[in-house]
Amino acid sequence: MTFILCPNTAVDRVLEVDAVRPGNTMRCRALSEQAGGKGANVARALRALGGASLLAGFAAGHNGRLIAELADDEWLEIELVAIGGEARVSTVVLAADGPPTHLFEHGPDIDAAAERALVAAAAARPARPGEWAIVDGAAPPGSSEGFYGALCRALRTAGYHVMVDATGAQLAGTLRERPDFVKVNLAEACSAVGAEVGRPPAGAAFPAAGKTPAACADAEATDGSGAGAAGPQGLAAAGLELSRRLVAAGAGGAVVTLGPAGAAGLIDGGEWLVRTPPVQAVNTVGSGDCFAAGLLLGFERGDGTEAALRVAAGAAAANAASARTGHFDLALARDLAARAVAGAPATG
Repeated sequence: MTFILCPNTAVDRVLEVDAVRPGNTMRCRALSEQAGGKGANVARALRALGGASLLAGFAAGHNGRLIAELADDEWLEIELVAIGGEARVSTVVLAADGPPTHLFEHGPDIDAAAERALVAAAAARPARPGEWAIVDGAAPPGSSEGFYGALCRALRTAGYHVMVDATGAQLAGTLRERPDFVKVNLAEACSAVGAEVGRPPAGAAFPAAGKTPAACADAEATDGSGAGAAGPQGLAAAGLELSRRLVAAGAGGAVVTLGPAGAAGLIDGGEWLVRTPPVQAVNTVGSGDCFAAGLLLGFERGDGTEAALRVAAGAAAANAASARTGHFDLALARDLAARAVAGAPATG
């Protein structure tokens, strides 16, 4: 069973509208409402792929209770630590006339007592042999810079192999705890190890290496892939460079997802590039989480690196082809995985 630590849980909603017109009334069709946040997406993707998980996070207010009810409706095992405030709502608006619009609320403010409670919950569940945990998602407002690092340390002490999917100072903090693996998108990797030498990111205690990858310049302006100017080859090169930096900073291995360009990583000392057949993207939110789920399941089952990467890539691409967040058609995911290519970068 995979142990998922996602402090910033949410109610996820997907709406459909003919056109997004700011300043005007728009009549939307509600497509889905579900337990959300990156951790919930990982949990449902694991379940779809045949795995099992326990999701832990914070529950705040009416929305916190709704998150628990919605998770139960999907048979997702969840344990939430009650805190004050109100859990966030994340809304994706799918428009017939353009790309999706994302309306993501901030989560409730947390304090040191809330952090200690979730760290204690992480430490209280000893791992069985070979089990993995993931520390997942953006931190809630008010989090200390060491919060995710403390979660990582507690999980390692409890016997878990630990994967991290975080950003900025929280990602930098976990790297100091030497997690077994980091799975991030390009923008998240850039936020922690993308700066030039002499300009380390805020909160980092280690120097970045080399110059800023060119793809980092427009990563924040896209879906996290930085697909604007770099092109597939440039993205692959940036993903490999950032993976090297993540490993140099403390990660045992790393993969950087690159949107439709695939993924690049450093695993067991070897460099990997991953490609999947193109799909018609409808809603890409949750694709990185589905990728993480595929990797986690492969690692826990002892599958080879190539097989794990192909399953991860197939699930991620199938999610992008679905309107719902963190959902995919299993037959499509398997077909895409079978046609995916994962291997060493070409040389020469």
